[in-house]
Amino acid sequence: MIDVIGLIVAFLMIFILRAKKVEFYVSITIAAIIIGVTSGQPIGVFFEVLLKTVSDPTTWTLCTAVALITVLGYALKETGLMVRFIEGLSVVLPSNLLLATIPAMFGFLSMPGGALMSAPFIEPEANRLGMKPEYKTYYNVWFRHLLYWTNPITSSTIMAVTLSGFTINEWLRVQFPLFFVMTLIGFIAARGFIKKQPDGGTKRKFDIASLKGAIPMLVSVALTIYGLDIWLSLGVGIIVTFILGRVKPSKALSWLPKSFRYELVLSVVSMLYLRDMIVTSGSMTTLFESVIASGVPVLAIAIIIPWLIGAISGSPAMGVGIGFPLLLPLFGGPDIHLTSIVFLGITCTYITSPLHLCLVLSNSYFKSDLNKVIRYLAPSCLALYLVGLAYHLFLSIL
Repeated sequence: MIDVIGLIVAFLMIFILRAKKVEFYVSITIAAIIIGVTSGQPIGVFFEVLLKTVSDPTTWTLCTAVALITVLGYALKETGLMVRFIEGLSVVLPSNLLLATIPAMFGFLSMPGGALMSAPFIEPEANRLGMKPEYKTYYNVWFRHLLYWTNPITSSTIMAVTLSGFTINEWLRVQFPLFFVMTLIGFIAARGFIKKQPDGGTKRKFDIASLKGAIPMLVSVALTIYGLDIWLSLGVGIIVTFILGRVKPSKALSWLPKSFRYELVLSVVSMLYLRDMIVTSGSMTTLFESVIASGVPVLAIAIIIPWLIGAISGSPAMGVGIGFPLLLPLFGGPDIHLTSIVFLGITCTYITSPLHLCLVLSNSYFKSDLNKVIRYLAPSCLALYLVGLAYHLFLSIL
């Protein structure tokens, strides 16, 4: 049972260290060490898990992608392409809708840490409105995940329908109303975030010149959806940015060291290390088995276990992969609403989890206070969960 205690202490330590302004990647690494110490395994586990993390191709792909995203964002800002695009888009959309639409659009690209792609695009408008870093992070994270309820190509949705046996149309038809619920909650929660009204300066029309700012990102997204590796797609997007911005090669090279954000890359590595340490220690499995064996009613299990899985897994697809095989047999037969309650719980706690890569990277990019951000996100997630729970329970008894 000491491994379960270690797991709980490790998560508490993340919040304590972040409150003391300790760097995120340091906090995460310390949490991983705590879990390793309490796992009961030989001291070599620290090096074995580290080797597993750094030798995984996914780690290098993700780190390269994160590094290139910051380069792309810097290039778009320095060339002025991004600013012109946001100025043009602001003619069409009011500020709060603009700040929500940008991360929501990038939500079509289902990739770990994908919120980092939209962060540079909302930053100019958010700065113009005098928004705090925590408010920027909230907008970027919350509205990025609206499409979890409507997008058929997210990894968590694909995993859910595969493991549950429901068709994609059945699944999305049941989940779709939560898209509107989440949108409404987001706008209500963020209604006081904009403290400074736009100065009403010179506005550009949303013309071809404005649209140029979106082309590099659209190219990157399109190539990724087509099947090209994300880091290659981003590389092409960077080259397109330099071409459209008429940047000389010598100047482009001088931008690279200025645009690199080492703390974001280290945050990715430390988070993946923590994830691998949790899996290797077996503490998560012990915790779940203890709850199930305690004789808790099925509905309570369908509520409690998904919360734990979402908070610890650090990935909705991984959470579904762990939770569905564990919980669905307890329901006695296919029940799309009980299954959806499991999915809802995993998703809601995942959004606020310190292992949520979108949250980690957005928090690092905007240099916000993670504890404050979670204090904004948690009530929104709780409201979404309660409405979703009532919705599914109501339909299940009809």
